Amino acid sequence: MVELTGKNAIVTGAAMGIGKAYATALAEQGVNISICDIDPAILDIPFTLESTGVQTYATVANVASPDEVRNFVDTTISTFGHIDILINNAGQCHVSHPDDDLDKSMRDYEKMVGTNLKGEYLVGRAVIEQMLKQETPADIINIATDHMVTCGTPDELCPRLPQCPWGSSPRPSGGGEVMDIYDASKWGLNGFLFAWAKALKPHNIRVNAICMGATDSHMIRSFYGFAADEETTNPDAKKVIETWMSATDSAQVVIDLLKEGPAGRTARNLNLCVGRRPELEPVLPHKYILEEDLHAGS
Repeated sequence: MVELTGKNAIVTGAAMGIGKAYATALAEQGVNISICDIDPAILDIPFTLESTGVQTYATVANVASPDEVRNFVDTTISTFGHIDILINNAGQCHVSHPDDDLDKSMRDYEKMVGTNLKGEYLVGRAVIEQMLKQETPADIINIATDHMVTCGTPDELCPRLPQCPWGSSPRPSGGGEVMDIYDASKWGLNGFLFAWAKALKPHNIRVNAICMGATDSHMIRSFYGFAADEETTNPDAKKVIETWMSATDSAQVVIDLLKEGPAGRTARNLNLCVGRRPELEPVLPHKYILEEDLHAGS
């Protein structure tokens, strides 16, 4: 276990929900926090985080904009001096269907692929450049989706957890017929995960992904059409929301992953799906990337 106190982290999409939970958990570990979001509410977050004694920087920025990403990362570097942790959390999820008209399809594409895939790429590229200059251990965590994994990823490595609602058969992947653009944007993150992990392992930079299942947040409530306080006013919504995981539990998995340090796992999709405990599970053998690839140099 490594000590996180004094490290510096970037968390994108941190104005509310999962991103805010990640930033809060890191601050409680003594990590200085730089955060951005398209929601101006991001500017209120430092008042809470700084109560833990850490240094913060917050700005309104769209991760799909190269100029805004460059300004955000450059200001973070000038403020903190170095970057030890990147959590690429900013994301959007909207209903999309193969028979949507082209105008709606393009709007949805720009929002979801622009944020979920292009945004993680842009922020990653900007931060990796700085991490390589530092020549110190670092971590990148991309937030993906459980739609792209089965129980164990792949199914032949499934740990057959007793609490899994799918029983003896692997949990199916895929998000359904109304999430084609969202799923495509998240599946694309595998390309960054494996390529970055192989190239950066010799530099002690780990790259992992959290494959997030249904977790109570503003994004998923908006997708379902639930109001922020609907768990107390709508009994049907309450039943659905009660099946979701908590952002706090997800944040603890991130903290446990970071505490593994440079000797810990890399190139991993960590599956957090409804029905299995949100915890850092034992490392399974690699399937889609060879172990020797992670030690061959860039």
